[in-house]
Amino acid sequence: MKKVVLTYNSQGGLEYEQNVFGDFAGIVKIPCRTEEDLIKNCIDADAVICSYEPYTAYVMDNLPKLKIIAVKAIGVDTVDIEAARQRGIAVTNIPKYCIHEVADHTVMLMLSINRRLIQFNNSVQKDKLWKFDICKDISRFGEGTVGLLGFGNIPRLVTERLKGFGPKVIAYDPYVDEKIADEYGVDLVDIDDLYSNSDYICCHLPHNKNTEKTINKEAFDKMKDGVVFINTGRGKVVDEKALIDALDSGKVGYAGLDVLEEEYPDMSTSPLNGRDNVILTPHVAFYSQASVRDAKIHSAENILYYLKGEYSKCSIINGVKA
Repeated sequence: MKKVVLTYNSQGGLEYEQNVFGDFAGIVKIPCRTEEDLIKNCIDADAVICSYEPYTAYVMDNLPKLKIIAVKAIGVDTVDIEAARQRGIAVTNIPKYCIHEVADHTVMLMLSINRRLIQFNNSVQKDKLWKFDICKDISRFGEGTVGLLGFGNIPRLVTERLKGFGPKVIAYDPYVDEKIADEYGVDLVDIDDLYSNSDYICCHLPHNKNTEKTINKEAFDKMKDGVVFINTGRGKVVDEKALIDALDSGKVGYAGLDVLEEEYPDMSTSPLNGRDNVILTPHVAFYSQASVRDAKIHSAENILYYLKGEYSKCSIINGVKA
């Protein structure tokens, strides 16, 4: 029987995963945070299911039986993909398990900011006021332009959801064919045009060595004064200090952030906390009971099919086939 170790602190038990494996594999849950934790707890594992744990070359060199790292997420930035490929270890992800939830969350942040939901709620609930004119800078959402950084599965769903509200939608994605954008009624533009023409900028870029801190001071300087910046993708693609400076100067008027540079930030010291013009959610855009269930099932299926040699049924992202 194969051994699978689940190394993140998952909700609930392992019923979904074990139902997928049946008698083929057994699974145990041992939450790990460090490289040493992973080496100690996965030394005899044939496969692992992970979330944000550091699967580095050093870790892989010390896990002699490991054949597959199944990432329970769309993004795989905490796994050294190239190191895994060189060592013949497959890496899989689950590219569509929470795309509807993240698209909903993205649009929710935009609309909440546009309609000043937090400000009005606080005025009523905390200040005990019933006044319509505390926010006089509200624009008509349908007359604005939304710029999407990236045009993969999630921003395409964002586009579908925005159709009923009427804003113009533009996107930057050098890997997407113009015909696909045309199907959604979206104009593909270069990144500088997106920065200069968007009233709302939504970041959906993956995190890798080419995108880290790509949204930096230079990028913010190219944006409209008072732009709304939304990030429901990966925190490390944004230079957080540059964002804070842009908020302080008014270059960024409002921000809606589901992710920060650190996956587990200290919110007692974060300079983003306590601002009237920033909405923060704790990397929860992915979440629903259905998405959690789907993530468990699809991660386990990637392992089952891979170890059985049914590669066409796996979402292998580094090309490794045993």
